[in-house]
Amino acid sequence: MRTLRLNHSIRQMFRTLGGFVVVILLLESDGLENWANRLEPGPLRTLVKPAASALNRTLQPFGVAGARDGVLDEAARLGWSDDAVRLARMTPSSTEEAAALRPHTSHASSAQRLAGLPTESNSILTRAAVAPIVGSVPYNVSLTPLAPIEQGRPRMVVLTGDSMMAVGLGAGLMRKANEDKNLRVVRAFKSGTGLARPDVFNWIDQYPAMLGSEKPDVVIVAIGANDGQSFVVDGKVVLFGSEEWRKVYQSRVADFLATVESTGARVLWAGLPPMRSVQFNQRISIVNRIAYTVVSQDPKASWWSTASFVGDASGSFREFAELPDGRLVRLRAPDGVHFTEEGASTMTGVLIEWLDPSSESAHGVRELPPANAAGPLHGTEPLPRRATIAVAHPEPTRH
Repeated sequence: MRTLRLNHSIRQMFRTLGGFVVVILLLESDGLENWANRLEPGPLRTLVKPAASALNRTLQPFGVAGARDGVLDEAARLGWSDDAVRLARMTPSSTEEAAALRPHTSHASSAQRLAGLPTESNSILTRAAVAPIVGSVPYNVSLTPLAPIEQGRPRMVVLTGDSMMAVGLGAGLMRKANEDKNLRVVRAFKSGTGLARPDVFNWIDQYPAMLGSEKPDVVIVAIGANDGQSFVVDGKVVLFGSEEWRKVYQSRVADFLATVESTGARVLWAGLPPMRSVQFNQRISIVNRIAYTVVSQDPKASWWSTASFVGDASGSFREFAELPDGRLVRLRAPDGVHFTEEGASTMTGVLIEWLDPSSESAHGVRELPPANAAGPLHGTEPLPRRATIAVAHPEPTRH
């Protein structure tokens, strides 16, 4: 009897699991296709993508995805969503604006994008898009003071990027900024995205959709953690790290920076921190160097190092830190990539004070003392020893 009951329970378990898989496939067939599209070009993507696309095409006539999107849209209206693209689309102020917030499909070249900027910015970013890539990035960079906040007009700050912004840093900044009447924060970040794969998520088109009619004073960027991968250009696989890959990615960084700057905002680009995986960290080092090459040449943009806050004394990955009272806190998530709340708190107070020097919300934030770097950062090439650099970028006039 016990054997019969056991077999019956096992059959029930597999039926339940099978039913669960079927429901997920029905509800998330487009999500499965998106996942397949995000895979780095290679054998797995070649095998999975056609099957996922075929499944999604087969299920589309049943309208399951449309019904699910309707439910998610309603959740966004009720304030139960943190999807910045969906939230922007749910709150258009006019028919024309609603049309502008729909996903775009144009893929203009970098030269076309840069042509829309003022002559000076156009010239700077055009040169930055093809400049020789630097061999290292600064470990410790001082924040250049911003212009005073206008009386009675909160400084508008946009937080944009991938999960490096969304998971820890963005949440901490929004929480502290909400306590400051001189700051207003707009979310424009989306996890699982990047600049390397516009075929999956085109930031050049989607960032304006997230922004809508807003005209930010400052944009803080944290992006690139998903960009250490090969991609396809004109039907040809371009291998990560190759000379062609670096040139294409560099132009995409310049393209994105031009898009972010197009409203006249001052840009702060947060470099990616050291990662736990040595191989992944080497890839991120290349991404950082290319981004720094572009950002460092632009007077409207400044580079900011997160490594000096969460890295160890040699500039390597640091998972835990000791508080002054002797307690140990986790700085990085178990995945070895993202910031924890405590890790982000090492930076949020500094950034809030930079955005609003008179802010009381920056006071009382538990800051962990940054590690003193005594050696090179780990990466594909040795990086220089710690140096404090005051980035002499003038505060631009807001348009």
